[in-house]
Amino acid sequence: MKTLMLNGSPRADHGNTQLFIDHFQSGLTTPLPVRYLLRENPTTLALAMKEYDTILLVMPLYIHAMPGLVMKLFEELKPQSSHHQKIGFIVQAGFIESATARYLENYLSALAHRLNYTYLGTVIKGDAAACSILPHFFFGRLFKQLKALGVAYEKTGSFDPLLVKKLGKPVCLSEFQVRLLESRLVSRLNQVGWNWILKRNGCFENRFDRPFL
Repeated sequence: MKTLMLNGSPRADHGNTQLFIDHFQSGLTTPLPVRYLLRENPTTLALAMKEYDTILLVMPLYIHAMPGLVMKLFEELKPQSSHHQKIGFIVQAGFIESATARYLENYLSALAHRLNYTYLGTVIKGDAAACSILPHFFFGRLFKQLKALGVAYEKTGSFDPLLVKKLGKPVCLSEFQVRLLESRLVSRLNQVGWNWILKRNGCFENRFDRPFL
């Protein structure tokens, strides 16, 4: 089984998507090759993908939308003559509930079938926005699950459905979770967190700019 992993993040190897790839690969005895869409010509990469039995594309979800560079790659893909190639997706998102990625999941499933790939499924994990910001011990359980996903993939060539289900929880927010997120305390903590990120990136003073108006 010859597998290629694709990093579909515009942050390449400096963000949450790379963390997901690293912990998935930690469950493998032999590391998989990884290519970064940000550093590739989509036409050239689409041709290179034909050399592999399986493609695993890992990407972030930005407010219900995939990165534009992922779409550029998709536009270069041509339908296969047979189902000999497989494709699967791992999507990490900032929103807590995995339901926010279900529209994308439906699209990816339809795309795989249109291109005549065998579809391995889509792993969705929400609440991942802070993975590369907070200390990693906050995400110990997530990283263990990603490692287990890698272990299972190496053994079976597919995603473990039980792990996919666990990673996808919660699908929707409970009424209590909604009320908690709407509380003043959480709102204030969220503001403090965003202000810290703005200051770290040197753009705090420009946070109210409206360049397109």
